[in-house]
Amino acid sequence: MSKFYKKPSPEKLKENIKFNKKTYSNQLRELKFLIETKKADNFTTEMYIALIGGRKITPKMLDAINKIIKRNSPVEVEKKRIEVTRLLGKTRLVSELLSKCDYHHVYVARSENFISSIEESIKKWGNLTKNQKIALNTMYKRFLKKSEKKA
Repeated sequence: MSKFYKKPSPEKLKENIKFNKKTYSNQLRELKFLIETKKADNFTTEMYIALIGGRKITPKMLDAINKIIKRNSPVEVEKKRIEVTRLLGKTRLVSELLSKCDYHHVYVARSENFISSIEESIKKWGNLTKNQKIALNTMYKRFLKKSEKKA
């Protein structure tokens, strides 16, 4: 903490703990569930500790807590899983087209490296950036054109 931060008095801390329990009971319950099911990252744990520790919850912190809860809801998790399987299918399609084309081995190796990095980011984040999607579509069109010429 900063040297300018003044800790609240024990009375004020107890008051804040009661206020947080009463006001943010739903958020406390959801964050506790995430921590108990081992789905929580460090930030989620810190937000839970802030709530039970009597820290003053700012609007920005409350927004972050609500985003954590929404992100881990069953509906959102299922949406993410569907998107991941869809995108991984597309990368496999591009890989298959690359193998059918008759490119130089160095170009093939670099393209496979790029596709594998795209797959890693899909698995890690559950989605791709706009530019990654554009690059993947461009590769698909190029490989499709080359494979049609070869056939």
